[in-house]
Amino acid sequence: MTGERLTYRFGPLERRGILGQIRAGQAAAVAAGALAAIVVLDRAPTAAGAFFGTLLVAGSLLVAFAPVGRRTIDEWVPVVVSFGLRFARGRLRFRSRAPAGGMVAAEHAGPLRRLLRYPRPDAPAALKDVRIADAPYRDRTIGVLSEHRGRRLTAVIACRVLAFSLLDAEAQERRLAGWGLILAGAAAGAIRRIQWIERTAPAQGDELARWLHDKRDPRVPLRGTPMIESYLDLIGATTKATQEHEVLIAVQIDARRVAGHEPATRALIDQTERVAQGLEAAEVTVLGALGGGQLARSLRTAFDPYARAELAAVEAAEPGRDGLAEANAWPLGAREHWEHYCSDGAVHATFWIGGWPRVDVSPMFMDALLERSKVVRTVAVTFEPIAPERSTRDAEAAVTRDRADRELRHRFGQAETARQRQAQEAAIRREAELAAGHAEVRLAGFVTVSGRDRDDLRHACSEIHGHAARARLELHRMYGHQAEAFAFTLPLCRGLR
Repeated sequence: MTGERLTYRFGPLERRGILGQIRAGQAAAVAAGALAAIVVLDRAPTAAGAFFGTLLVAGSLLVAFAPVGRRTIDEWVPVVVSFGLRFARGRLRFRSRAPAGGMVAAEHAGPLRRLLRYPRPDAPAALKDVRIADAPYRDRTIGVLSEHRGRRLTAVIACRVLAFSLLDAEAQERRLAGWGLILAGAAAGAIRRIQWIERTAPAQGDELARWLHDKRDPRVPLRGTPMIESYLDLIGATTKATQEHEVLIAVQIDARRVAGHEPATRALIDQTERVAQGLEAAEVTVLGALGGGQLARSLRTAFDPYARAELAAVEAAEPGRDGLAEANAWPLGAREHWEHYCSDGAVHATFWIGGWPRVDVSPMFMDALLERSKVVRTVAVTFEPIAPERSTRDAEAAVTRDRADRELRHRFGQAETARQRQAQEAAIRREAELAAGHAEVRLAGFVTVSGRDRDDLRHACSEIHGHAARARLELHRMYGHQAEAFAFTLPLCRGLR
């Protein structure tokens, strides 16, 4: 406690290897360099051979430990090789076969003489095994995202949350405590992971600004005249007032954890109901679970957020329409680049939240990223509950390793860094919290920023980096696997290995 306000602290990112913090890739690189140097000295036991062997060892040390853009060379090699193989095989491009297949029409006798059947869904490579199914629930059906041949099932809850910043401190802490109870209760059931997603939709002011740009008299400059400036000021004020925020909670179960002969879909519905009740207890307005058509629409607008206006117009013209067909959930075309991902009419860049606040922060620490951002972006955090016995075992092992590392450094006279002290304190605090009965979760956060073109994306990424810095978050661009990283911000509970 700091004063009367509850605070939170995140521990440093653990980087455990086969020997202290030395990873297997680093050990392999050093071992390969040393072995090559021995072979060279064995073949040429001369001064030139010794010099060449020394260069091999020095090169292996550079490969293993020299950072290049926040990663070492041994970490970059798998990323570059994987991206290169996908490029060579033509897998960076995706073109849906659904439009080419068209729709199938069948003639039948009776009142319904003609039946139109949608083409089979065709998803990008990273989402090939995802299917949208319907599960019966009371007098309706809810949508279920099925993966791994039905072994992983995900339901998605739509929520509405009052602006967190408008609540008093007690209400904020009460709601966060309720969310903590949901995560703690998930470790005992069939729930595999829980994910929350917060999206911003393109504001109407964007369409107004483009209309003004296209319809204005070419003789009138875009900026500088009082009339145009007044229009832009009005559009800016409208954009701030009409920006839409969408909050989704994804609940995923593992069918292999379902006890007895209970159907997996029934277990998913039960767990989703329990999570929804916990959200209501935390004073979150639950709008309900998304149906199959609504799930398809949510996926479609994630790939192309700027299609919302067209979809809204179609739904307004056909009031009975409930979302999209499964075949229309996926983009018609996509292409993965080294640092961004293009899908239909949007360009995306996905970042991993690689660093969380190292100091005590209030419940409002993410407000700068979630509330103040005016760009089109998606923030997703995936949680994986950990069984208490496993958490206790891992925490005790971490404390033991830290003590052994500390003694080894003292024996060799190495200084202890502030980061190492923070890691030791975090391990001790973690063990104490588990001993007090608290539950533990693994988590990973990702941010996808979207734009209409690369220039728009560059400006949006710059703004997001500024907001993340104010929230004390470190964003790392997912170079080389943007298509896979983009899927981490879809309601599929991905992102944790």
